[in-house]
Amino acid sequence: MSINTAFSSSKEANAMTSDESNAKWHQKLKEFKDNAEDRTTFGGKRFLGINKNGNEVWVSYELDKDTKEIKISSTHNLESLQNNEAQLAPRRVTVGLNKQSPDNLMRPSTAKDVGKVTDNTLRYLIQLIDMADCGIGKVNGKCSTQLFMYISNAIYEGGVDETKGECRWSDILSTWDLPSGQYFTVYG
Repeated sequence: MSINTAFSSSKEANAMTSDESNAKWHQKLKEFKDNAEDRTTFGGKRFLGINKNGNEVWVSYELDKDTKEIKISSTHNLESLQNNEAQLAPRRVTVGLNKQSPDNLMRPSTAKDVGKVTDNTLRYLIQLIDMADCGIGKVNGKCSTQLFMYISNAIYEGGVDETKGECRWSDILSTWDLPSGQYFTVYG
């Protein structure tokens, strides 16, 4: 492995992770995988904004472990956010299934916030939902690894508190045996 030493000190370039730290990290990864294996469903929702009537608009998905069926839904038509009277979310807000939504969803974004919802975000989600509804990215009705990756990364990636039974999309991918399917892109 080559390390670019132009921006690091000799001590940093030659640093080694301690065995204790390495063991803790691998234990955490094992707990994520165990949590993924124990689940029967996986999914979550993403806040997209407030429509012209003042209603919160969310998009959500749920993947079933046994049937490998994925369902995507939204509280309102996503096109309702594509007008001048709607307010798009200023930052990314995601929540796992059956979890409480945070307060103050529309607080102004800070320099640390990412994932502002834009018209491109909405077009991407609409296209992704249409593709999943038409069976694109599915193998005999089952969600493929690539379709799951696209959906989970756009809506909800998972949680990182392994002590609360959370896991990440990558843990689901490595433990649930989703079919691989054919390669496809969202914009064709």
